[in-house]
Amino acid sequence: MPAHDPDARENGSDGPATVSIKVGPGGVRSDVRILISEDEEGSSSMSSVFTLCNSAIGAGVLSLPYAFRKSGCVGCLILCLVLGACEAFTLYVLSKFAERYQAHTYSGLVRKALGRKLSASLSAILILYLWGSCIAYLVIIGDSFSPLIALAVGDDSFLADRRLVITTIGLLVILPMCFPRDLGALAWVSMAAVIGFMYTAIVIVIRGTKIVMEREDLSDVKLFRWTFDALFAVPIVVFGFNCHANVVTIFTELDKKPALLIGALPADPAEYAALPGSFAPRPRSQKMVGMLGVIISAITVIMLGYLMVGFAGYLAFPTTVEGNVLKSFPEKIILIQIARGVIGAVVTGHYPLNHHPARLAMEHLEQFCFGWKDISVAFSAFQSIIFIVSTIAVANVVTDLGAVLHMVGGTAASYMIFFLPGLLLINAAIVKRTASLANLAEEGEETEDSTNEAALESQEEVAMSFLASRHEQGIKRVGLIYSPRKSWWAGMIFVVLSIVIFIITIVTAFVQ
Repeated sequence: MPAHDPDARENGSDGPATVSIKVGPGGVRSDVRILISEDEEGSSSMSSVFTLCNSAIGAGVLSLPYAFRKSGCVGCLILCLVLGACEAFTLYVLSKFAERYQAHTYSGLVRKALGRKLSASLSAILILYLWGSCIAYLVIIGDSFSPLIALAVGDDSFLADRRLVITTIGLLVILPMCFPRDLGALAWVSMAAVIGFMYTAIVIVIRGTKIVMEREDLSDVKLFRWTFDALFAVPIVVFGFNCHANVVTIFTELDKKPALLIGALPADPAEYAALPGSFAPRPRSQKMVGMLGVIISAITVIMLGYLMVGFAGYLAFPTTVEGNVLKSFPEKIILIQIARGVIGAVVTGHYPLNHHPARLAMEHLEQFCFGWKDISVAFSAFQSIIFIVSTIAVANVVTDLGAVLHMVGGTAASYMIFFLPGLLLINAAIVKRTASLANLAEEGEETEDSTNEAALESQEEVAMSFLASRHEQGIKRVGLIYSPRKSWWAGMIFVVLSIVIFIITIVTAFVQ
């Protein structure tokens, strides 16, 4: 079977662009083909907000109370505000460069701006991210169905064993669902996932608030936790706001003149040029102005939902809340039982939707590394079996959902959220720098005479000549060089932030 090329549109094809569409929390669907025409109306601002929220809200909501327990009420609130603002900024960065490079997918944007090698690295990171997300789903399946089965057949029954539940559902239900390459029949999972997680969040807030109201002593609630262990919350919060894999596609589908959702934002792109501040947004089109409103609205909605669940879950169980907050509630509460069943069913159906783009990313990576043009059905099935069995094996060993999201959020998700957008900003500064140096070199050639031959051998002139030969090329041609521009420093901040989060993740994982 031919390997899927997610960037066919970027490579000059005039056919329909193959784009990566979010179909529910934690996964992307890459087999949807969309005709992009200048005459066709795009998605509305409100539908784009819904899609962006759908991309982020997922398994992370179940671990937010655990993050609050690690860093304290005010500590985690500050983390959510700061990291949420940073992730909103990088969403804007990705959208802005998608417009500049006319890219339709995240991988297509990286390929055009940074080169094929970094595009392949994105495929590898995406595989890791989706693999970790699938492990998280299996952990949730074990946490959800095992207590429900225990209520039905008794705690002592082998049928309620968590490992048996995960293995049985993984091999008998999920594995057959992952073999087909056409997942159109599972498109309903997207809406079901949103409804399921919304219901669960509402139940957590209601039951958590009731428990808090019945408590007489809240002395064990911490505003801050000044321990190294408090840093464990950072990658969990990073994972919670992640919707970056799909923002390029969402921007591509947005209408050219979308409704302005935030009235305080100037409607005319020209008005943004006069805004104070070095890092104020500078959209150049009405579509980009509309996307700015979409991003701010979506992050605000996600933020409010997460904070409500985080506060309710933590205040209800300040010293005992677990990585999956549903495990902290008494098992015999009917609403909680329903929430467990709903979440378990949703993530069971959602696993194949995560596996599908992971399989496409594996094929893209194999095509880049080995030059394989065709992937046989048998080999594709073998890869699927290895992928699924490995996630089952890990989920049977790792029982803490918070630990899974912590590792995925601080490694693969952080790479997509901060590292690559940072490189895009640095690349933009380098492109401008090389263009200006190229112009200087060309002007120098016009006035050059025999008396300045010695000067040309100086290091600066050699560098100018080198850059001039590449004109407006960035990192993929001239490498990582310094450029005295604000975007270079902003990009470097995000690259360093990504590295710091990665180090925090690895260190705190071993401290646990």
